[in-house]
Amino acid sequence: LATNASGTWKAVTLPATVPNRYIGGIGIDPNDANHAYLAMNGFSRRFTEGPGAGVGHVFETTNGGGSWTDVTGDLPDVPLSSIKETASGALVVGSDLGVFYRGAVAGKKRTQPSWQRLGGNFPLTTVMDVEVASDGNVYAATHGRGIWSIPAP
Repeated sequence: LATNASGTWKAVTLPATVPNRYIGGIGIDPNDANHAYLAMNGFSRRFTEGPGAGVGHVFETTNGGGSWTDVTGDLPDVPLSSIKETASGALVVGSDLGVFYRGAVAGKKRTQPSWQRLGGNFPLTTVMDVEVASDGNVYAATHGRGIWSIPAP
């Protein structure tokens, strides 16, 4: 993991609180290059052994990767493949159980603790990538079910 948020490329050292699993996606705040999120793949159930067991899936930095905070909240323990932050500060993640959404607190870039599934008729399938478009929709590329357009709340 590397960043050039300060104008020069540098390696980002992840703290021990970030699990030793694959990074499924990185979402950068469209208004602040020092504010970003990591979406971690794999499971973190308490019965999983080894590095990264028992820890979350979504991590936030507000200082260009200098420190990271677990902001997983009540998101189910499922692998994440993609994460995006909307212009309003809401988060959208693509997971093995579809798309999840967490709204922004008014006027702040911090998000609410509760996640909800996005898309009333969206199939319960793996989402490999999510993109937030200027038309206000979330586009979700699935594994074997095509690309879906889902209105953001």
